[in-house]
Amino acid sequence: MSRHHVVLVPGFFGFGSLGALTYFVGVREALGQAFERLSLDVNVVEVPTLPTASIRHRAALVQETLVSVAEAEPGPIHIVGHSTGGLDARLAIAPTASLPTTTRKFHEHERLRTLVTLSTPHFGTPLASLFGSAAGSPLLHLVSSSLIACLKHGHLPVGLGLRLGGWFTRVDNVLGFKPTLIDDFFREVIADFSTERRAELIAFIEGVSKDQSLVFQLTAAGCDLLNASTADPDNLRYGSIVCRARAPRLRDVLAPKRDPYTKAMYLVFSLLYQLAGSSRGDSLPKPVEQQREALLNAFGEEPESAWSDGIVPTLSQVWGEVIHVARADHLDTVGHYGSARRGLTSDWLPSKSGFNDQAFDTLWSSVAQFITEEAKNQAVPRHRRNVGVERTQVDPAALEGTDGVSAGPASARSGAVTATAQARHALQGISELAAGKAARSSRARRKRPPSAAQ
Repeated sequence: MSRHHVVLVPGFFGFGSLGALTYFVGVREALGQAFERLSLDVNVVEVPTLPTASIRHRAALVQETLVSVAEAEPGPIHIVGHSTGGLDARLAIAPTASLPTTTRKFHEHERLRTLVTLSTPHFGTPLASLFGSAAGSPLLHLVSSSLIACLKHGHLPVGLGLRLGGWFTRVDNVLGFKPTLIDDFFREVIADFSTERRAELIAFIEGVSKDQSLVFQLTAAGCDLLNASTADPDNLRYGSIVCRARAPRLRDVLAPKRDPYTKAMYLVFSLLYQLAGSSRGDSLPKPVEQQREALLNAFGEEPESAWSDGIVPTLSQVWGEVIHVARADHLDTVGHYGSARRGLTSDWLPSKSGFNDQAFDTLWSSVAQFITEEAKNQAVPRHRRNVGVERTQVDPAALEGTDGVSAGPASARSGAVTATAQARHALQGISELAAGKAARSSRARRKRPPSAAQ
């Protein structure tokens, strides 16, 4: 029996590795142990990605990796995408997608068996509108350009920064503060700042500076277009890991025992959480019964549009079968939760969600279980209707004479209005305003008294 291949796809601001710092922390090990218990021989591969490039260019890298895996050896292929990596994967496997690859196109679609997405914004995230705004985009470009200039030409600032960084992390440890993202970055990337490390960091920041197309594509309208153009292949099984962070509380911000960095980052998380939960109801289709029950069983209440993992609305993460639901923030699921295990990273986004080593192992065991079920069940039909596909299907006539209430699919009746439908509504409103204005002008002319000259 050929071994199976699991392809991991990083998300927004993703990277393969920066120095010794990796995107998927402890994931290979967790999957390896889970598959060993399930007696499935698996090869795990990570996709090199671009941090903020367009989904089309990121999907091209996914497809190149799939081609490489397919040519290297036989065996079924499974894809696991975190955050935007799930969107990259969906576009990469669309048979009609035109992608700027440097290799041949991937044709072995019959070898694809499962696609699992974690915290993926299938219906967009409100944060994209913030970072893609008139202020957000130039600020991102300015910061990245300044860092590149400093790294390339600013020898004194870099040297001084290294000394200050080393001093800061030592003082941090003496005071007994918890390890942070700064500690991880200094230890794994900066401490041994060789020419090679400097080049890696410059390449990453240049990727952010040169191409920020992804930011605009993660809006609800951008994802609506992606959903319309990537019809679900019926030869593979979709599953999703759905996360909800704990809502921020003022007493956690004011807690006296928390160090300054953690307090500052918790404030950042609080702001992100509020923004991520501000989605319009019509941009988040209601989940179908299987999906709704999974969320209800996990959280004990009906899912709400205000829920999020601090970055992506919870309901935007639902795609296909909900195979696991977690109380976690956006980065917890890929290992950045402050593990008690030696050698792993700190809590990059302090959210007090309570995610721990046991929750991490359980989550990735559910991914392995989902893949193994599909791998071992030969009776499963190779062509099937995936759970929830109707959430993206809206009757084109849904809005005609119904004030937005459709008699068509359930998703349309529940308020799942596409960007195209919204645009049609807007244009219709403009036409009605223009017609109304013309009618009022006509009536006013008829009522106007004759002038003295007449």
